[in-house]
Amino acid sequence: MIKILILTDFSEASRQAFTFARSFFKDTVVDFHLLSVFPPEDDGFYGLKHNNKSAEQATTDQLQVIVDQLHQQATTDRHTFRASAQSGHPLDAVERAVATEDYDYVVIGPQTNGINELFGNNAIALVHRLKANILIVPADDLTETSACRFVLAIDFANLKNASLLEPLKELMTLKNASLELLTIDTPDKDVIPPEQEAHIRHFLDPIRPTIARLSADSAKEGIDAYLVDHQVDLLITIPRRTELASLSAGHSISTSRLQAYTPAVPLLTLYDDGSDDLPHLLLDELSNSNYTR
Repeated sequence: MIKILILTDFSEASRQAFTFARSFFKDTVVDFHLLSVFPPEDDGFYGLKHNNKSAEQATTDQLQVIVDQLHQQATTDRHTFRASAQSGHPLDAVERAVATEDYDYVVIGPQTNGINELFGNNAIALVHRLKANILIVPADDLTETSACRFVLAIDFANLKNASLLEPLKELMTLKNASLELLTIDTPDKDVIPPEQEAHIRHFLDPIRPTIARLSADSAKEGIDAYLVDHQVDLLITIPRRTELASLSAGHSISTSRLQAYTPAVPLLTLYDDGSDDLPHLLLDELSNSNYTR
């Protein structure tokens, strides 16, 4: 069974994300958990505790209406639905939820022009803080195609743990999808050692992906250019741990890199826990190469 955390602020973007997730996993046994986070309020008269209780009850009632409707509309017994409301800082609340329960995916429908800390700003902060695989669904209506095409766009030279791609392999089997590996040659790109490329291909076996390569000034520009000319049902990336560390330390990251997480197609970001499964000799070679650059 797959466990999916659905983040909702009751907006149309959230509804679209949930609809997509239900359709995408329609042939799979899934436990959907809807989570809505509301900010603590203190009006100075009734006090913080009273207002939190009122807000929690109102949010819980809204969620229960949605869950009841889902049960009534259900066309399969593969999907179960539950919901909960939490008070507090949005990102902190979601982090607590993920730390408390193991989810295979967290799904969000961000709002490009939103001001909400969790759903606004393209959900960038969520991608960089959450230790989870995150499925980001664009607000545009998505048409389901009979042929499912996945594109993996990562810096293969910096992929030190091929097992991070395990969720991708599982989804490909589930959706009977094809896979293309997208390599974008940028001015500062490292060259992938042949041994590492062989290691990645061995892990993906028996999947036989096609290869696409193009040159661009940045990864974002390359991805955008590729999406213009190709049909993509799911784009998969792995955010760099150096970027995650910079953000957690309070350092800024270039806007061009952050915007790479908000294409016009569904995007799956795989969490990198920093582990590796490469032979030590190859790891030493990669470390020395990065050090001397």
